[in-house]
Amino acid sequence: MKNLIQITASILLASMLISCASVVNKNTQVESQAIWQQRQQQLSGLKDWHMKGRMVVVNGPELWAMSVDWKQNGEQYVIFLSGPFGAGKVQLAGSRNGVLLRNADDQIFYAETPEELLLEHTGVTMPLSYLRFWMLGLPHPQAVSNSKMLDQSGRLESLSLGALNNKSWDIVFKEYTAIENKNILKANTSFDLPEKIFIHQGDDIKVRVVVGEWLFDNT
Repeated sequence: MKNLIQITASILLASMLISCASVVNKNTQVESQAIWQQRQQQLSGLKDWHMKGRMVVVNGPELWAMSVDWKQNGEQYVIFLSGPFGAGKVQLAGSRNGVLLRNADDQIFYAETPEELLLEHTGVTMPLSYLRFWMLGLPHPQAVSNSKMLDQSGRLESLSLGALNNKSWDIVFKEYTAIENKNILKANTSFDLPEKIFIHQGDDIKVRVVVGEWLFDNT
C-alpha cells in the first residue's frame, strides 16, 4: 500500500511538473511574439543605415569571398563589393526604378533587379532585394510565404522563404549585436541587429554574411 501511494504521488508530481513546463513554455512564446511585434514596428522605421562587413558566397564548387560596404537610404542603395572581381570594386547603385553596376573596368550595365545584374556580370547568385531586410533581422514585407522561428528575446532565429523565383531560401540569424540608440530610432532604448547571417538554397548556394560595423547618419 505504501509503494502504491509513493507511485501515485510520483505520477502526480511528474504531471504537475509537465503542466508547469507547458505553461512556462507557452508564456515564453507569447512574450516572444509580443516583443517581436514591437521589434518589427521599431525596425521598420530604420530607413537609413550603413553596414561594413564580409560576405562569402558558395555556388557548388565555386566560392567568392568579398568585403561589403552597403549604404541604404530609403529605397535607394549603393553597394560596394570588392575582392574577387579584379583589382577594383564592383559598385551596385539602385532604387525601385532599376539598378546600375559599375565593374572594375569602369564599364556600366543596367538591369531591373540587382539579382539579375549581379548574376549576369559576376556569376554570383544572391537575393540582394531580400537581403536588405534580412540585414535588419526582418522578413521581406511583400514575401508571400515566410515561415519563421523566434528566440526568447523576440528576434528572428530562422526564416524560410519558398516563393522566390520558385526557389526556397533558408536564413539563420546566428548572432546579434546591441546598437546603442542615439536618436537613430524614436524609441530611447538600445536595439539589436544581426551580426552573422547564414543563408542557403538547398545544398548548392550558401551565403555567409558577417557584419563588422554598423553606422548611422543621424543628420
